[in-house]
Amino acid sequence: MKKYITVLLNFFFFMVVFSQTPEYGNNPKVGKILHLKDANIYYEIYGKGEPLFLLHGNGGSIEAFKQEIPELSKHFTVIAMDTRAQGKSTDTSLEPLTYRKFAEDVKALADTLKLRKINILGWSDGGNTGIEFAIKYPKRIKKLITSGANVFPDGVGKLEVKNMKRDAAKMKAENKPEREIRLLQLMIDEPQITKEQLNNIKAKVLVLAGDRDLIERAHTEYIAKEIPKSKLKIFKDTSHGVPIEKADELNQDVIQFIQK
Repeated sequence: MKKYITVLLNFFFFMVVFSQTPEYGNNPKVGKILHLKDANIYYEIYGKGEPLFLLHGNGGSIEAFKQEIPELSKHFTVIAMDTRAQGKSTDTSLEPLTYRKFAEDVKALADTLKLRKINILGWSDGGNTGIEFAIKYPKRIKKLITSGANVFPDGVGKLEVKNMKRDAAKMKAENKPEREIRLLQLMIDEPQITKEQLNNIKAKVLVLAGDRDLIERAHTEYIAKEIPKSKLKIFKDTSHGVPIEKADELNQDVIQFIQK
């Protein structure tokens, strides 16, 4: 009987703790919307300190950083946002999606929050957006951490780009949702960041990737080499999903890099 009561108490304790854990990316207590001319950008803010924007990958949402937000928000003001046309964010624009447009949205949110200078942690497409932000708004960024970013489509390999083109054609033929097609087309066409643009980045940058990343190792090394004074780290036994597979290690790397 005593054992049974102990099990019940442990169960109820777990349920209370679980119910109090925020559902990142779907938290009505903190979720807000930035209304733009052609998009509504959903975002959530946690913690206090230096501003740190979290930018997720293609087709993702704030939820992608559910293992990072609890720890990072102990040290920074974490601004997690759903990129336009993804998660809870909408998009009514007619032109092709671009990482430059995504970077403009980040600036718009920073302006709304009256943040003069920000830090960015970008995973995959979010890293691409972070690089575009550093290029377009050099005076508005302090430090940038990218994981699994690429600066031109072939960074994932020519075969992968060929496969994406085939998939896009199939999706169009099958009348798949336009939103899904546009997001795939984005990765086929973009980014188109030049060596000169990388050379001119002024922000301090930490370039990350997994040793089994979707992004080719040579491409990641190229990015780190061309951004002045950037740092490079390759996670061992890790795929493209660094924020999922190596969350604790990533958190410590981010904290140390920004606070240094």
